[in-house]
Formats: sequence, structure tokens, C-alpha cells
Amino acid sequence: MLPEVKFPGKAGIAPYAARNKGGTPVTQARVVILLNDRLPAFTIQTTILGKTPHITSGIGGLGGARIPIQIRGKRQYISLPSRGERGNGGVLFLPEAGKNMIHLLTWNVGSMSLSRYGGNETHAETQFLNWIKAHLKQYPQFLNRIRAIQIFINNSPCGNCTYDLCAFARRYNLGSKIKITWKKNYNKGTDSTANFQKLKQCGIVAVSPTQSELLAEIKPQLKNLKLAKQQQHTYILDKRVHSNKLQAVNRRAERLMTNSSKPASMLSRVFASPHNYTRVKQLFQGIIDQGNYRPRPDGGYEAVRTFKFPTGWSYGKPVNRLKAIIDQKGNWHYYPVP
Repeated sequence: MLPEVKFPGKAGIAPYAARNKGGTPVTQARVVILLNDRLPAFTIQTTILGKTPHITSGIGGLGGARIPIQIRGKRQYISLPSRGERGNGGVLFLPEAGKNMIHLLTWNVGSMSLSRYGGNETHAETQFLNWIKAHLKQYPQFLNRIRAIQIFINNSPCGNCTYDLCAFARRYNLGSKIKITWKKNYNKGTDSTANFQKLKQCGIVAVSPTQSELLAEIKPQLKNLKLAKQQQHTYILDKRVHSNKLQAVNRRAERLMTNSSKPASMLSRVFASPHNYTRVKQLFQGIIDQGNYRPRPDGGYEAVRTFKFPTGWSYGKPVNRLKAIIDQKGNWHYYPVP
């Protein structure tokens, strides 16, 4: 089973995306290459020309020219050469040290319709294939480092791109290591259903819009609620705590609430009640669907929501916010936070 990795969101790709005259983003493909190791993705050397560092070796598929390293914010990237109208076919982000993922964005460099003479040479998939094949030709050993390739595109691949993707998978024996999914079927001059079947037949893991998209493109879904000793230090409050009578709480709970050496929190009886599970889950799923969540280092997600009344106690003080943690299996845990 292919590991799922997170793609840059729309906000993360907008500054790099090619745009048409109307200002509409035309970025078509987002690609992640996951490596087997955490060694440097590329053994690159740079030289300074004027004030701009240029790559002189280490990344193949750049046409043999010295390519300038560009920087936006804290992200370093290089442009992928192309013969199309836009001047470049995408960008390749230089991986951070210790990371085993390579991110690329590619786009169509001309019309998305099939060219009478060039076929699909302007398409986003072609821009990626042109680079990866040229890189592998220059650095054959890189093939053994590839653990998985995940591609997300706006529109389903045309017949020509389907053929090229299958040819690439067969040539390098990468079939099951490639996963591709798209947002919508593109049926102008091509049969998306037939192309979908062809991708699967050649061993590529293809995911149609009617199936689950890649993890990066879907919102986490809250499944089973896990309440047992939430985060090891969360316990259910007694009704009497709502009246601020701390002395009414049992001694063990009182020590947990007031001991600042532990991240102790106690869940309100209202939120701990099984009768309210469904409603609380709906409220959290609503903010998650709006994109108000963030990934966790362990591969899960977390979201925080504010309520009008106390959700419980944290460090002995009443709080009105609740944090939900969704683990990799989809189970979720929640507890009050300041």
C-alpha cells in the first residue's frame, strides 16, 4: 500500500503557479516523489553568478544549463525548462535537509487541447515526465531511491498522457509505486473512463473522482471517539465542578487540576455525555470541512473549536475551547484547552 503524503495547499502553490492573462491559475499537476532514505535528494553544487546562486550539477533534466535558484519566502525552487508559451513547465522545490520528499508543480504550457502536430506535449503530465525521464537518464541510480510517486491533477489525463504514463511505469518498473488521482473527469476529445481502466491495467494505482482522493485533498473524517483517559491526563468532571466548588471534587482529580507539572485537563460532563457525541462531532466536522485544521508530526490532524459555555477545566481554570485530535486511523480524541 502506498504511503499517503501531504501536498501543498492552494495557498502554498499560488505564488509559484503559472497564470493566464485573466489571472486564473493554470497549475495542473502536483507531484510528490517519496524516497526510500533521508539522504540528500540531490547532490547539487552551486556557483554564484552576480548575486544569484545557480545549480551547476546534481539535478538532471535541466537542459544542461546553469539554472538559477529562486526563493520566495523560505522556499527555494528551480524552474523546469519548457518549449511552451509560458517559458517554463513548472517548478521543483529544493527539499529541506533530512526530508525524504521531493515536491514539484507542473502546468500546461499551451492549450490543454490535443495539438494536431505535437499531441500532448504541452500538457502538465508531459512536463513532469520530461523532467523525471531526463533526470533518470543522467542519474540512473536515482531510480533505486524512489519509494513512491504520487500525482494529483485537476483534470483526468487524456489518452496520450495515459499512454505516456503507462510507458514510463513499464520502462522503469514503477507501476505499483505510482498513484494518480484527479479532481474531475476531462472528456473533451478523450474517454476518461477508458483511460482510467488503462492506467489500472498497466499497474498504476489510479483513483477516480468518485473514489477517495489523496489524503492531501480530502478533509479528515471523524470516525470513532476515544474517551478513555484522553491524552492520559484528561478526566471527566463531576457536575459539582460547574458550580466552581473545587472542594467538591475528589482529591485525586483536584491534584491533577492544580498540579502545573502535568498538562492536566478535565472534560465537562456535558461534552463527555454519549448523548452529545453526534452533535459535537458535527460541529467539529463543520470547521474541518472549511479547512480549519492542521497536520500533526505523528501523521494525524488536530482542530480547535470555541464554544459559548465551558468545555471543561485546564490547570484548574474553566475554559471554553475544545481540541480534537484525529489519529491516522481516523479515531478522534478531544479535550479542553485554554
